Amino acid sequence: MPVRELVAGLLRSVPEPAVRTGAYVVDPPFFGAGDVGRVAVCGVVNELAASGAEPRRVTLGIVLEAGLPMPLVRRLTDSVRHAADEAGVEIAAVDTRVVRAGEADRVFVTATALGVRPPGPPLDQRNIRPGDRLLVTGPLGGHAAHLLSLRHELGYEHLVPSDCAPLSGLLAPVLPHLRHARAVTEGGLARVLRSCAAGLRLTLRVDEAALPVQYEARIALGALGIDPLEAACAGCLCLFVPEERTAMVLSALHAHPYGRQAAVIGEVTADRTGEVQLRGADGGARPLGPPDAHAPVRLH
Repeated sequence: MPVRELVAGLLRSVPEPAVRTGAYVVDPPFFGAGDVGRVAVCGVVNELAASGAEPRRVTLGIVLEAGLPMPLVRRLTDSVRHAADEAGVEIAAVDTRVVRAGEADRVFVTATALGVRPPGPPLDQRNIRPGDRLLVTGPLGGHAAHLLSLRHELGYEHLVPSDCAPLSGLLAPVLPHLRHARAVTEGGLARVLRSCAAGLRLTLRVDEAALPVQYEARIALGALGIDPLEAACAGCLCLFVPEERTAMVLSALHAHPYGRQAAVIGEVTADRTGEVQLRGADGGARPLGPPDAHAPVRLH
């Protein structure tokens, strides 16, 4: 075999590196069974996994406010370690800085996930076709409902846990069967749907009755005038799946602890409006308003 062909073959066998970085600020930074450290590790791992890559390592930059009690510091480090173990990634490096009291809301975290892309075509919005089905891997709005209930003392936080979770293990078995995947974060599912519809110049039709929203989360968000579609998640993905593979993907998701409430919520149509249409129980459809119609729910 000629040397040039041998070298080209070796290069093709080397996995392509992948990286994602995010800055994480949460109010309150410690909540329920989680904290900003878990949010950071899960968030950046999920973003990388949704790109079709396999997360391998995570690096962290942590800014602590002077005077943060040591039990909270230990809780943060334990949380980061446990989230990394659950995600199957190594904490490769950590850099810590302390700022004066009042210069930070107790703790800020920047996280970077590094991984590799498996052989095969990447997940890409341009792969989406009319007829594809829209799936979400779990309930919507639980993370926002939990944090906002704590912040506004609504009392629902004991009934609505944060959905914060690493989802690379959930996604890996179904990756070969997906067109595209997006992590649902701030701005909620609405932001993901608007972005994809506008980028594709196709219409995404969503069945409102199919949206998985915990009853207590809907009540908590409703008390603040927030649509669950606009509410942040920390452990939910939106998947675009060919129609003929939908049942198989849904079955695989249901077999995973973090995918038991996965649901088919709509489809991609050939109408070239670039809009998201919400189909109500009466069968009528209405467009999802523009981003400035409902300000995204900020959690910091």
